[in-house]
Amino acid sequence: MKVVVLLVLSLCLCYSANGANILCFLPIPFRSHYAFAKPLLVKLAERGHNLTVYTMYLDKPESIKYRQIDIRPCMPSQPPKPGTLEEVMKSSNILASIKMVYKFQPESSQEFLNCSPMDELFKSTDKFDLFITNFGANDWYAGFAHKFACPMISVFPNMILPWVADTIGAISNPAYVPNMISGVAPIPKMSFTDRLFNTYYYVVMKTIGSLYTTIPAEKFAREVFGDELPPLEEISKNTSVTFFNNYPGLHAAIPVPPNLIKVGGMNIGSAKILPQNIEKFINESKHGVVYFCMGSLLRGETFPPEKREAFLYAFSKIPQRVLWKWEGDVLPGKSDNIMISKWMPQRDILAHPNVKLFISHGGLLGTSEAVYEGVPVLGIPIFGDQRTNIKSLEANGAGELLDYNEISKEVVLEKIQRLLNDPKYKENAKLLSDRYRDRPMSPLDTAVYWTEYVIRHKGAPHLRTAAADMPWYQYLLLDVIAFIVAVLVAGLLIIYYTTKFILRAIYGLICGGGAKKGSSKSDKKKRN
Repeated sequence: MKVVVLLVLSLCLCYSANGANILCFLPIPFRSHYAFAKPLLVKLAERGHNLTVYTMYLDKPESIKYRQIDIRPCMPSQPPKPGTLEEVMKSSNILASIKMVYKFQPESSQEFLNCSPMDELFKSTDKFDLFITNFGANDWYAGFAHKFACPMISVFPNMILPWVADTIGAISNPAYVPNMISGVAPIPKMSFTDRLFNTYYYVVMKTIGSLYTTIPAEKFAREVFGDELPPLEEISKNTSVTFFNNYPGLHAAIPVPPNLIKVGGMNIGSAKILPQNIEKFINESKHGVVYFCMGSLLRGETFPPEKREAFLYAFSKIPQRVLWKWEGDVLPGKSDNIMISKWMPQRDILAHPNVKLFISHGGLLGTSEAVYEGVPVLGIPIFGDQRTNIKSLEANGAGELLDYNEISKEVVLEKIQRLLNDPKYKENAKLLSDRYRDRPMSPLDTAVYWTEYVIRHKGAPHLRTAAADMPWYQYLLLDVIAFIVAVLVAGLLIIYYTTKFILRAIYGLICGGGAKKGSSKSDKKKRN
């Protein structure tokens, strides 16, 4: 037995000693982006790899091999404070969303380079085996992969953006591949109107996204990394693997190349024991519990009075208890069946079997947690991909959408009662959960496997599809179509002119011969 233990320890030490050096640069100032990537990073550290993580969200990782460096002083766009619903609604249009992405780029390259954490990184002579980042293609920080001459992995917490799909050679046909912010769920298929709107958002995101992200990012990257830097598009095309938050069941099935890997729900860990007061509140509710949370960015307390009153009225009319993530100290008009708290362990609450309904803004991480646990959702989408996520739940019969502008006492009560009392919603949520969980490997294990695969195979360039290097006219086969059309037209012209020539020749033989006979008879008569 001692021999076996020593052998296992020796193997572990050997593996740890051979662990890869991984650089992680996570500049996006949204906690959900970091929360989606963090389980992968922590797991890699636990497996013996050495991680250097540049982030805006510092925590206490479980491994000493997980070194964090605060980049908040260097970034123009700091982690946003929870905002009012009205403020967020004003900036929820497509142009505002794409402009927001542009803010992730520092304004001054000189100030950026003089910032201590970034100065340390740029002067670093460390050797890295892998670079992990967390957004889309053609971002300025893709230059780190070139600087350290290492493969790159991108971790994306949502559905894939059109320009990301194009860069890695994935199919993003708007006829059946939903755009992240179109609010369309192609389950089982899109209507004409759905395809029209989806195409509109696809074109707008491609054109405006290029103006507000790709072009400025290229300029800034050259200021930071130098003119010898290859085009960002070229670096991005060499991305070894892209992980994204998708799995058939919640969203529609879409075709993907080998290096675009679905790890939907990677953020979902094992449920932990609930705080005693919350567990007692849930356990003692004879009719179950409704959990109400608008996420980390949106403050529930900022609902306008009339909309807040609509929820208070509806909650007072149902027998269930309500857990409401409420950031204020008091909730005016709160009924006895409501418990408020500024923070609640969402993952652990949704895992409790007595939770009957989740009222949410439709963020993908929370939606995934509800799907995983088979909890119906009443979604109030505010911006980004939230409407698309809720539409997908609606299409699966596991939830309903509540438009923010339609919130009233009657509407809220009617929707809550229907979701709680009609058993089909719970049944469909359970079916969706079964499909979502049924995988050959967990999403986290899948991500770990492919990350280490990239390290083992020096970037795994064989996973890249040839489509990534094709110009658009070749990708759409326009050159082939043009050639075929040209051949057909040429063939038809040849046939036309050949036929015309033959017919003229025949006509000439027939008509020409008759004319000669006629003229000889005339000559004969004249001679006589």
